[in-house]
Amino acid sequence: MKSPSSSTCASKAEKEMSGQGSLNSDHLIPHPNLPLTGEVFLILTAAGSSSRFGEAKKELQLLGGTSVLQRSLEAFLSVECLAGIVITYPEGRLAELRSAIEPTLADRLSALPRGISFVQGGRSRQDSVEKGLKAIMSAAIDPANAVVLVHDAARPWVSADTIGAVLASARKHGACVPLADLPDTPKEISPDGFISAHPWRDSLKAAQTPQGFALAPLAAAYAVAATDRWICTDDSSLWDRYVGKVAYVAGDRNNRKITYREDLPMTERSSNIFRIGEGWDIHHLVPSRKLLIGGIHVAHDKGEAGYSDGDVLWHAIIDALLGAASLGDIGSHFPPADTRWKDADSGSLAKMAADLVAAEGWAVGNIDCTVILERPRLGPHRDAICENIARTLGLPATAISVKAKTNEGFGEIGAGNAVEARAVVLLVGTP
Repeated sequence: MKSPSSSTCASKAEKEMSGQGSLNSDHLIPHPNLPLTGEVFLILTAAGSSSRFGEAKKELQLLGGTSVLQRSLEAFLSVECLAGIVITYPEGRLAELRSAIEPTLADRLSALPRGISFVQGGRSRQDSVEKGLKAIMSAAIDPANAVVLVHDAARPWVSADTIGAVLASARKHGACVPLADLPDTPKEISPDGFISAHPWRDSLKAAQTPQGFALAPLAAAYAVAATDRWICTDDSSLWDRYVGKVAYVAGDRNNRKITYREDLPMTERSSNIFRIGEGWDIHHLVPSRKLLIGGIHVAHDKGEAGYSDGDVLWHAIIDALLGAASLGDIGSHFPPADTRWKDADSGSLAKMAADLVAAEGWAVGNIDCTVILERPRLGPHRDAICENIARTLGLPATAISVKAKTNEGFGEIGAGNAVEARAVVLLVGTP
């Protein structure tokens, strides 16, 4: 973190808080002088293994195109007197966490009075927070008058109201935690496989973050806990043991922590990413040419005009494949000026296009097509068309849909002088 400067910061009017705790004279560490009016620091804990989430690290998961880590950071940008930020990270993953923050945000955070720094975490959350506190203690102007907010990086939906309420209460009382109502009735259990107690739900709450504390006493409490080998998973329980009572404010049901993949919004739960491409083509129908639809010869007195074999459906599918993968269009890969494509089999071109798409890491999920042709009827040929497309692209027949429509007598298609095809392709990839 950046070296301290001489500036300090006073808090605004505090919000009304509940749950003020009294000082326990038996505690080891002196309670801070209140109210606290100094700098505010943030420890964002991201040093966990995300083992319960799955293969990916949850802080790197994208929510609407933005990482969970960045969303959690952005929630604190408007915090009054924010002086510096420490992000804890697991060994070997610093580069990944840095890359999860957009450069413009990283520059903005670097401009804070004490900047932003990354601290390698320890074997547990408690170890990681202790390391973060040591970094902040060395950077703070007046640790005895500063506040530190400790927040789970995997809580990207924390609101400004919750942060503000915790900060105001921590300034006033020395320690504060947001507590949320339990949606389910809690039970205590015993090792023998039975319920041992039925606590009243209204007397219990679920702890959230950020948890706010006077910086110096919290750092001292962590140091004593390390000496005592006293283990906790919650900063407030450590404060309660070594410093004093902890105040609380109302939590927010939306301020949930991402622990399992099921904690993500439904649209973000898959580890896959998807792309959609749309293709369209139209050809004149002329005598002395075969009418080819998806590689199937449909008996007719006219066929598609074209430099290749003119298969309108394959051409639409090729454009959809290439478009979904941002690889251009059929003309850029198979230009009519190139003699290699004279009378070319469009199914072979489609296989080449599909190979280009696969080389970019994409797999075809499904293809939905519509052919607009006045006559002849395509219904009797539909299954053969679907099977040929599936066989050519190495897909199951159930991944291909072909619908046949007429143009109800309108225009060149309705007059029997043209055929049109449209295709939509879904590509599936992994980040």
